[in-house]
Amino acid sequence: MPKALAALLLASAPALTLAQAPTGLAVEFFNTATKHYYVSTNPAEATWIDSGGAGAGWSRTGGQFSVYLNAQDAQGLVPACLFYGTPGRGPNSHFFTANAAECEWLKTADPGWTYLGIPFHAQLPQSGACPASTTALYRSYNNGAARNDSNHRFTVDRTVFEKSASTGYQAETVVMCVPLSTVDVEADAVRLMRQATFGPREADVTRAVSIGTTAWIDEQLGTAVTSYPVYAWTPDRRPDDCVDNRTPPIGPNNFCNRDNYTLFPLQLQFFKDAHGAADQLRGRVAFALSQIFVTSGTDVGRNYAMRHYQQIFRSYAFGNFYDLMLAVTLSPVMGDYLDMANNNKTNVAAGTDPNENYAREILQLFSVGTFLLNPDGTLQRDSAGKAVPTYDLAEIKGFSRAFTGYTYPTVTGAASRNNNPRNYEGPMRAVDATHEFGTKVLLSRVVAPANMTMADDLAFAHRNIFNHANVGPFIGRQLIQKLVTSDPTPAYVGRVAAVFNNNGSGVRGDLRAVVRAILTDPEARGARKIDPAYGKLMEPALFLSNLTRAFGGSTDGVYQRATSQALGQFVFYPPSVFNYYPPDYVIPGTALLGPEFGIQTTTTAINRANVAYAVAFGGGVAVDTNVYGATGTQITLAPYQAVAADAGALADRLNRFLMAGRMSTTMRTAIVTAVNAVPATDTLNRARTAVYLVLASPQFQVER
Repeated sequence: MPKALAALLLASAPALTLAQAPTGLAVEFFNTATKHYYVSTNPAEATWIDSGGAGAGWSRTGGQFSVYLNAQDAQGLVPACLFYGTPGRGPNSHFFTANAAECEWLKTADPGWTYLGIPFHAQLPQSGACPASTTALYRSYNNGAARNDSNHRFTVDRTVFEKSASTGYQAETVVMCVPLSTVDVEADAVRLMRQATFGPREADVTRAVSIGTTAWIDEQLGTAVTSYPVYAWTPDRRPDDCVDNRTPPIGPNNFCNRDNYTLFPLQLQFFKDAHGAADQLRGRVAFALSQIFVTSGTDVGRNYAMRHYQQIFRSYAFGNFYDLMLAVTLSPVMGDYLDMANNNKTNVAAGTDPNENYAREILQLFSVGTFLLNPDGTLQRDSAGKAVPTYDLAEIKGFSRAFTGYTYPTVTGAASRNNNPRNYEGPMRAVDATHEFGTKVLLSRVVAPANMTMADDLAFAHRNIFNHANVGPFIGRQLIQKLVTSDPTPAYVGRVAAVFNNNGSGVRGDLRAVVRAILTDPEARGARKIDPAYGKLMEPALFLSNLTRAFGGSTDGVYQRATSQALGQFVFYPPSVFNYYPPDYVIPGTALLGPEFGIQTTTTAINRANVAYAVAFGGGVAVDTNVYGATGTQITLAPYQAVAADAGALADRLNRFLMAGRMSTTMRTAIVTAVNAVPATDTLNRARTAVYLVLASPQFQVER
């Protein structure tokens, strides 16, 4: 880029209009020929670059950050000096520094650099941290000094910074602290709501902006548990008279089979709570955990039973992982699903050995995974480059022996047996007569001593798993995937795993601390996310709940429950222990992890668009007369109808509260054009048109 840019760069800046508010915007460009990055803080210069004035190959990356243009715009500002490496003497590149000593040295000691002035001002980090109301500006370096081709990239996107090595750049450090605009703060609050709730509501966004991210998270962590209703116990075998009667009028007992021997009522309650429960973060974490510790209504379809199992995740979502794992192990639903219930010790005469099913899955899926991990979740490899197994058959057999001797809780009024019939009311019962009391080989070849009590034997086995180094990165990465982004960087996983290992007070497995770490991590937060691999496809249950929450109203969950099946995620009915989709699913044609894309087909994609149309143009869904007490689903578009006469204002409002400011110019133009095709007086259909186009769009459905 020629030196003539200096005149444009240092053009007069707009006057300060609001104390402490940013007064400028830095926009990032990339040149495909030189592979160099450049940041412009002058609108005229940016337009000039866009038009080709700086030469061919320059285009915007989408990266940008707010700045102070003048020294008096805020307190504690220092100048950011800009230098240009003159071709022939320097690297034909630009460099910013807010380090006063470095600025003076480059001005006088290095003839390869030409001083161009001070394009903006910033604050300096203290011990690597930036003050409130600012965000870190990270710098990476292309290692080009030896070839006189130095270039630095400046970004506020921590994920871009962490991945700099993949583009030939070396991650350096935080060099400046740049301000957050009100738009930045609100956009990040919307993103937080998409990560930590079942969908943004304007009131929740306003609350998060008002009290701040950390305070909002802590407020949610302290919100009381929403419990599922307690459903009546039912016998294992459905009575002959427990049938479904569709004859009107429909009463509370017309659908005995559906309401007791399927998960229908529980599914409705899940969606009602997703829409309106106060403890939104707990609900999101509980739903994520239920997709790690998987059971399914395809095998355990009694409503009261699955209610007890799903309540475990709400109760332990912010507790300790050890306690959660133990509660899952002792759940008769899990005992039934993975054959731990009535799993007896070796019987030589009968030629039977303990069932290995639960032992395999607690290791493979619920805790440590199949291969040893580094603290950042990357695979450990041997000298031949092969992944190292976490455990072997002997260790699986050891755990299967530790898990013997548990049976279903005794049915009230029935005689207790060594192997009770199915009953899900309470935890499984220990039976000494069917337990293996010998030694067991566990993880890392640790041997559990013989002749411990059953309680001690179970605790020893769980501690052996819980203390394994894999648990933090294995569970941490999956929770990041469920809440924030499908393909997190190793650095992000490593930071979360470190909190799992030690919450700061010496406690391991503190899920409250882990959830806080995931949501406050710089890769979760930030003014703008531009890494193309960042984010996650909304899983169907979240897509459905986002629609109702975004537009107020109410729901009985009936429509969402049925539609979740059409979209490939029939809630509480995952097809296997591997969930609806595996956490290591790779998006076809890429190297990116994208679990939710495992159930995204042509059919489900079309179904999503149909759902968006039904919600937008139907204004909700009518009452299902076969459900006693049904109220249907209603939404309101009044806030959007109020601005619908102005197509641009309508698109901008949807961009603010549904898309965290990520709507592309192309998408906005398409929406404005479509809305303007509807008469200006027909504000309802103008609003419906815009809402439908947003809800059906990939830009909305991929959370970033």
